[in-house]
Amino acid sequence: YDVTVTTNDQLLVADFDHHCIYTFTLDGNYVSKFATRGPGRGQLSKPISLTTDLCGFVLVAEVGNNRVSIFNKDGKFVHCFGSEGSGDGKFKGPCGIAISPTGNIYVSDNRNKRVQIFSTY
Repeated sequence: YDVTVTTNDQLLVADFDHHCIYTFTLDGNYVSKFATRGPGRGQLSKPISLTTDLCGFVLVAEVGNNRVSIFNKDGKFVHCFGSEGSGDGKFKGPCGIAISPTGNIYVSDNRNKRVQIFSTY
């Protein structure tokens, strides 16, 4: 459902239906895939939006797990944050993610009708 270009000029595609991230060259040639379906660390459920930071980390907003998962540039799981709920740091349908030039992370939280801002992960 979403695409982004990495710092090493690869195209990442979030596949909502297959619960994974595909990596392609900028010419469209398949390189690899990472993550599998599930609630565990390093697994994804309905990844709908993704972005990369200047260090090459990949941040993925997951509707199914109501969290943001972070992977390194090689697709290895690093960290996740968030869970289902309406309090600070909790999500109900995170559906968009972006990083500002200063490093702030913006996550649109659909069913809570808000955008949350995080200064670190």
